Amino acid sequence: MLLINEFFTYSTKYEPWLKLKIREFNQLGYHQISEEDLWNYIASFCWKKKIPTHYYQQINDIMKITPNHYLDYAAVEAQVYKVTSLDEMDLEDLF
Repeated sequence: MLLINEFFTYSTKYEPWLKLKIREFNQLGYHQISEEDLWNYIASFCWKKKIPTHYYQQINDIMKITPNHYLDYAAVEAQVYKVTSLDEMDLEDLF
């Protein structure tokens, strides 16, 4: 199964499709989303349980991603940020 840390080696065959999708997002006004962000979404959410067996199915999964799909994922990821203790947080800036 594909892991996120395999981004640079595994995504070479997906690179044109990721670039195309990022270009589409840019045209829609979402300039902050990078190829790596999109790949992390695909690897850790879309294909978390099973990667489609055929290449055309994998490309179809990439091409049907909307900005809302990615932003929902990013919002959830931001909310489950892992902090082991309050000692690690800088609370001085809050007051």
